Amino acid sequence: MSGSVVVAADRATRPDVERILGSGTWTFLRNDRWVAKYEVESEEVARSLVVELRDNQHPAVAGPPDSDRAVAWNNWNRPTPVGETAEVCFPWVASDAETVVEIDPGLGFGAGDHPSTRLLLEELAVRIKGGESVLDVGCGSGVLAVASVCFGAGNAFGLDVNEAGLLAAQANARRNRVADSVQFSSILLSDIKDKYDVVVANIHDEILRRLAGDLVARIAPGGWLGLSGVSPGQVSRLRSAFSNIDFEDVREMQEWNALIGRVNIEYPKSVQEGDHDGWRT
Repeated sequence: MSGSVVVAADRATRPDVERILGSGTWTFLRNDRWVAKYEVESEEVARSLVVELRDNQHPAVAGPPDSDRAVAWNNWNRPTPVGETAEVCFPWVASDAETVVEIDPGLGFGAGDHPSTRLLLEELAVRIKGGESVLDVGCGSGVLAVASVCFGAGNAFGLDVNEAGLLAAQANARRNRVADSVQFSSILLSDIKDKYDVVVANIHDEILRRLAGDLVARIAPGGWLGLSGVSPGQVSRLRSAFSNIDFEDVREMQEWNALIGRVNIEYPKSVQEGDHDGWRT
């Protein structure tokens, strides 16, 4: 059975892609983004070429080997709508949205389509007014940090423990042309002293509860907190861990929940400085 390789490139990287795959027919998607599909002799060869392309920092994926699997492949590669004017998509996917956020997760979590991610993307799209600072804890592929700057935030800082994921996040910042405004690191959350207009975290509820003091301590006056990655049964316990936050109504999407809120009191210095064990995000 034959296979195929789908690869995205810009003018600068197309020559290197063609060094690996040979001359191809390129279709213009948007800005300086082009996509090509190469037919190869087998699925095994396709997978091998995708690995080589990715090792050379080119966003690529094995295409559908036949028409029977093309429908599923196209459904998996559809853009994810965010708000009224934006979409998040893989670099090789077409989108006519006013704002397109290209994300290739690589070895990091988050292509933008998971409900827990979408809940926070929707909040960022609506709430970002321009110039805000954003802290993304457990950033994975960097989708929330990168998207926030694409939506108008002034700068974003993402934390994660996954070094391979951080490399993917940095690549996503570059391909969206926001690398000057987005930084990623694996430092301890407790080691960060700056405050941010927006603090978001899409991670397990147990970690959210453990980090409650440090997360709240990073919120700038007038800023807001977004927590996601929790089930309906975990919401009450999560609210209790953030007793100094006034949360709005729970956001829901496909059995996933998010909480959005602001600081409601002047909390003690011990909490302000974070009296929890640090988490290397």
